[in-house]
Amino acid sequence: MTRPPEMKILLVGDFPPPGGGVATHVEELFRAVRARGGECEVLDIGKGQLPAEGVVPAGGVTRFSALLASRVARGFRIHLHTSAANPKSLALISVCAAAGRAAGLPPIITLHSGLCPAWLAESPARRLLARAMLRQFGSVIAVNEEIRAAIGIPEAEVLPAFSAEFLYPGPPPPGLPELRASSAPLFCAMVSPRPEYGLPVLLRAFERVRVSLPSAALALYGTASEDVKAPGVRGFGELFRPQALALIAACDVFVRPTLADGDSVSVREALALGRVVVATRVGHRPPEVRLVPPADADALAAEMLAAASSARPVQPVRAPAGDGLPRILSLYGWTPPASRPEAPVRQEAAPCAASAAS
Repeated sequence: MTRPPEMKILLVGDFPPPGGGVATHVEELFRAVRARGGECEVLDIGKGQLPAEGVVPAGGVTRFSALLASRVARGFRIHLHTSAANPKSLALISVCAAAGRAAGLPPIITLHSGLCPAWLAESPARRLLARAMLRQFGSVIAVNEEIRAAIGIPEAEVLPAFSAEFLYPGPPPPGLPELRASSAPLFCAMVSPRPEYGLPVLLRAFERVRVSLPSAALALYGTASEDVKAPGVRGFGELFRPQALALIAACDVFVRPTLADGDSVSVREALALGRVVVATRVGHRPPEVRLVPPADADALAAEMLAAASSARPVQPVRAPAGDGLPRILSLYGWTPPASRPEAPVRQEAAPCAASAAS
């Protein structure tokens, strides 16, 4: 396959492990560009910092700056993935904007965090500074309308950080088949000890569910999930993404109890795998999701019970409107072959852990 010269992309952001929404999205873009013959590298600024082919650990200001400068000098276009929800993120935005400007290659940025609007709203000066920095990018992408409104750039695009292209469950994690066989129904959630992920609310809600459904079980995965001890709850810890997808595919109802959100990758994964989804009314939720108010354990329990009673295999939701990959590839300069529609690229999923950031 001939590589268009524009398909030379430097992704700056988290890369698995651990996984999560941003890391999963970055890995998908990395694989999608390479699958189409493009050249792509990742500067990994996440917690894992594990070297891999095409993925370079970039921790530390001096190392990051040197790596960024060297890649830009070689003609890579920057695509930054960040939150715009803390000072470190704003500094990263400023550096990447300057690097792209110096190279004459307008950079691209995707803003992922549901915490961004509240953080920018705390200070008018902070919001003006962020807007000025973001206007130096050739393309600005927000994962939901609330983030676009918060940054005050009407021309910013809203695209989900999701693609179904590499969405293939792998073997189940140890213990899942036995849990599935003994549970009626089986709920599933991705969790983290960070407060915005709503784990205490989920556990209170599930305790109420168990009063009505004693055989119900709750399968958790993600950061510190194995530390959760409660009746009917099984924590699987950090999982490679194929195993996490197998866990989602095995459940009856997927639950997302977050108090703040962008556009949850795990929610879209669950819908794409045909699961019933119950989630809090925060960030962006696809129309198929059953919604409850955030931080309301009683409402969450009631909706979990209602979803369990009506849970049936449903048609996977793989509508093009829910997949941001084609538009992002077009920003990279990719044009599908004119002679035929572009077919999905099926590959075995690369090992990566999933965490509650998605």
